[in-house]
Amino acid sequence: MWLSRTRRPRLPPRLPGFLRMLALAALALVGMAPAEPVFAQQGCFLFICPPGVVPQAPRNRRPWFAPGDMFAPQQPAEAPKPAPKKPAEPEGVVYQSADAATQGRKQPQSQFILVMGDRIAGQLAQGLADAYVSDRARVAVIETIADESGYLPTPVDWPPRFPEAVAAARASVAVLAMGNDDLQPIKDGEVMVQPLTDRWMELYAKRVDDVLTALRAVAPRVIVVGLAPVQSTTVSDDYRRLNDILRSRAARAGFPFADVWEGFVDEEGKFAVFGPAVDGQRRRLRLNDGIRFTRAGGRKLAFFVQKDLDRILADPARPSAGMSGGPTERPAALAGPPAGARGTPAAVPVSAPARSLMEGVPPPPVRGRADDFSWPPPAEASQ
Repeated sequence: MWLSRTRRPRLPPRLPGFLRMLALAALALVGMAPAEPVFAQQGCFLFICPPGVVPQAPRNRRPWFAPGDMFAPQQPAEAPKPAPKKPAEPEGVVYQSADAATQGRKQPQSQFILVMGDRIAGQLAQGLADAYVSDRARVAVIETIADESGYLPTPVDWPPRFPEAVAAARASVAVLAMGNDDLQPIKDGEVMVQPLTDRWMELYAKRVDDVLTALRAVAPRVIVVGLAPVQSTTVSDDYRRLNDILRSRAARAGFPFADVWEGFVDEEGKFAVFGPAVDGQRRRLRLNDGIRFTRAGGRKLAFFVQKDLDRILADPARPSAGMSGGPTERPAALAGPPAGARGTPAAVPVSAPARSLMEGVPPPPVRGRADDFSWPPPAEASQ
């Protein structure tokens, strides 16, 4: 009698003992336990099936016994691979004074960078501390910050604060970074002059001159940092005009001007939230307010200042501009336009070899030299 498809297989109770053992062994060899009667569900018993029924191996089930199991080596479970670690951010420390920087050190730092200015200057200070983290045994970064301040006398008048700040920092070089809050009316007698008018530009340039003169009296080595673009297109355009003034007045005072603008715009010259960081990776550089910088952005901001800083720290006896004299000894072409002039100052004529050394600009090709790619070659042209 054939078994039902839904019933478990049962061996005839009266089979002889050896036949019963043979049947159980056959069931075991095909990987079929009595609890899961695969062949029985197909109407088969002891490999004998009704006509038209083909036995099938059980699906998704490993046989009870496989010949290779006895000799196969046991493979340990593979541990999951740990996720790659993100490179640790540099942990530069910004101090409030030179005494705080040298406290507890057997060998105090020998050079101190003082950063003064507004809230952006605070982020620049952190970026510089991160930049010099590998050289912290020699260089320390000190900050004197007033978040809402600028070259204008209100709300913070910086010139009276310079002597104390420079002395507390024992500044080897002072970095001045402010101007973001300077788009304010300026009082001219009894009149309030509106920002970026011709008269306002004259008054603002004079105020910048006064601030830089006061700083030069206590810190001969100074770097003036330009403004970076912001998310507002209108404000960015205004900052460009302020940068023209800061650049010309810094040159007049004999201070290098760190232009940071190109580091924070895209290929079309527009404000960029993301961009290449100093590690070569594309990172977020600006915060959601479109003004402040991320940690990576502050580090990139410091990158544009570090070039002048390294040069000054390498030879601290020389003035900021790398010249032996003060501003009165500078050529007239380097002094910048007079107060109130608008636009970028005219370029100073520089010889081709000097530009190659200072700016990396290749000299013009010489006829017949290896870098001359004109056609036809000189030998053929003379025939």
